[in-house]
Amino acid sequence: MEANKIQGEAKAIVLDNGAEITYCERGEQNQEVIVCGAFYIHTFMPVIEELAKKYHVYGVIMRFDGPCDELMADGKVNWSRQWGKDVYDFACKMGLEKFTYFGKCHGTIPGWYLVKEHPEMLKCFGSFFLAPHVKPQVSNLWFEMLAEGPQKMMSVAMRKPEQGLPKKMAELQSIGPNVNSPAVPEFGSAAEKVWDSVEDCDEALRHMTVPVCYCFGTKDPIFRDHYDSNIYAMENTLGARSIILQGECHLMEIDCPDRIADEMMKFMETCDAGFYEELLEKR
Repeated sequence: MEANKIQGEAKAIVLDNGAEITYCERGEQNQEVIVCGAFYIHTFMPVIEELAKKYHVYGVIMRFDGPCDELMADGKVNWSRQWGKDVYDFACKMGLEKFTYFGKCHGTIPGWYLVKEHPEMLKCFGSFFLAPHVKPQVSNLWFEMLAEGPQKMMSVAMRKPEQGLPKKMAELQSIGPNVNSPAVPEFGSAAEKVWDSVEDCDEALRHMTVPVCYCFGTKDPIFRDHYDSNIYAMENTLGARSIILQGECHLMEIDCPDRIADEMMKFMETCDAGFYEELLEKR
């Protein structure tokens, strides 16, 4: 069990395909469920704990090995789909019939799988700091900085590196050798690979049946690298709520976890009010 990838108490469950999934559970006293996915849950834990004051939150660790069902024609694993399939199988195993999915960056990808394959399970979906990329990439600053070392890459992803960088570097160590997995650059920011083509993904955005919330920071290098895709997604995802936070960076969960949780809860409250149902019915 990869409990080292979670800050605090961790649990594990074996899916029907034999894959072991590590997860955390907070706010068990609450009725309404939020499921989050991530490679690791350390610096994101303050967000989960804030949400857990009102919701029953599951944090699921996205894996890089073990039994896989989502294979491409060349036999390689389509991790964009496999991570989503894992969350779906986890939800079924846990008896979760209807829930909110909330992801940040790579953690959004299982949510897009659920949007495509099992929208009936989703009450709403928070896709923070990442949207499907259906337009050409503008730049590659984020991964180019990795050539200078992970410290350089992560230091520009937060407003207060003197405080947050030691926490982030310690968190990265929890992923172990998987930090160099080819799945990270190939699938870690590729929600569009849930679909067979970008055209199919584009069509799905325009005919969305699940309320979606996008959130980006103006100083996030990943937001800038995929600027055209992000703006396109905000403008063309049917019924979406879109939030731009001035001056925030990619690792907002370190700089302002309360603000991130607050934006997600506001979105969920507007869903409860039925606002998005009216918009989506007009499709």
